[in-house]
Amino acid sequence: MEIIPAILESDWPSVAEKIKLVGDAADWIQLDVYDGLFKTVQTWANPQDLFSIETNLKLEAHLMINEPWTQADAWLSGPTRRITVQVETLASPQSLKFGELVFMAKKYGKEVVWGFKLETDWEPYKELMQSPQARVLFLSVEPGRQGQKFDRRVIDKIKSVKSAHPHVKIEVDGGIDSSIAGELESAGADALVVGSAIFNAGDPKAVLDDLKKSAE
Repeated sequence: MEIIPAILESDWPSVAEKIKLVGDAADWIQLDVYDGLFKTVQTWANPQDLFSIETNLKLEAHLMINEPWTQADAWLSGPTRRITVQVETLASPQSLKFGELVFMAKKYGKEVVWGFKLETDWEPYKELMQSPQARVLFLSVEPGRQGQKFDRRVIDKIKSVKSAHPHVKIEVDGGIDSSIAGELESAGADALVVGSAIFNAGDPKAVLDDLKKSAE
């Protein structure tokens, strides 16, 4: 089970500080990017800043933005290894924008992860899960702020996808701490995205270790 620390900050210095704080305690780190349109939240959102920091962490940008295809190239052409795009921003499961985003990612040898809000049914998007490399992110809170309570409705969603598409890698994001990590692993989650439980702790690296043990 992979634990991915998540950063949601309004300015680059705060983002950089948290990246350095994680150090080598994780393999990946997620950067939450809001444009103020998808949700009434606006965060740091400049992919060029990533060139100014040295880190061994692999970077994943969760693009909570309208019209993500207009900004995907800027993220994929830089240090970011993969981007998460919310399916709700792409109008319908038949949107040609899905293919456009996959093409952009392949051009740079990168990855696209498909994000789903709690209320979004994955069934209309099952074609996205046919790829052997398919990866999805299921939100377990309403997006926009960290520190919310975990919503158990996501557990059935994880189980249903794993049952129908066992190869799909599933990230779960929101309200996660060590008390729920083991149950999520048993349900079929492959990675847990954790923000406040890590960064609000006195010793973030100790919390990371505790989460890893809880999910074993």
